[in-house]
Amino acid sequence: MGYAAFSPEWVQAYAGKIRASEVYKKAAASWEWPLVLVMSKDPSLGLPEDVGVYLDLMHGDCREARVATPDDIERAPYVLTADAYTWKQITDGKLDPIGAMMRGKVKVTRGSLVTLARYVAAAKALVDCAAAVETIYPEGLA
Repeated sequence: MGYAAFSPEWVQAYAGKIRASEVYKKAAASWEWPLVLVMSKDPSLGLPEDVGVYLDLMHGDCREARVATPDDIERAPYVLTADAYTWKQITDGKLDPIGAMMRGKVKVTRGSLVTLARYVAAAKALVDCAAAVETIYPEGLA
C-alpha cells in the first residue's frame, strides 16, 4: 500500500525513514536549517495548488515533518520547488537532485545553492529515504 506523494501519511512515512537512516545522520551532521520541498500545482494532474513538505532538519535528525503551510513556504530558509514529474524522476532514481538543481529542473526558491552543494551525500540520503516510501504520484505521469 502506498501513499499519495506529499500527503500527510506520506510525510510521516518519509520522516520515519529519515530518522532511521544512519547514512543521513552522518551526512547531515552539520546541517541545521528547515527545508521545504514543494510540488508545483498542475491542474491537469489534479494538483490545483502547490503542496509542500516541511522538514525541520537539525544535525542529522528530523525533528519535525508535516505538510507545509503557505507560511512555511514563505519563511523556510531552504525551499526547493519542482513539478510532480521531476519529483517522481528523483525518487525513482532517474534524476540526481543536485544535478536537477544545477539544470533548473528543481528550483532553489530560497537558500544557497552553494551551501546545498556541500551536502550532496545528505541530499542523496534524503532521496533514498523518499524512494523507500511507496509513493503514488498523480495519474498521467510516466
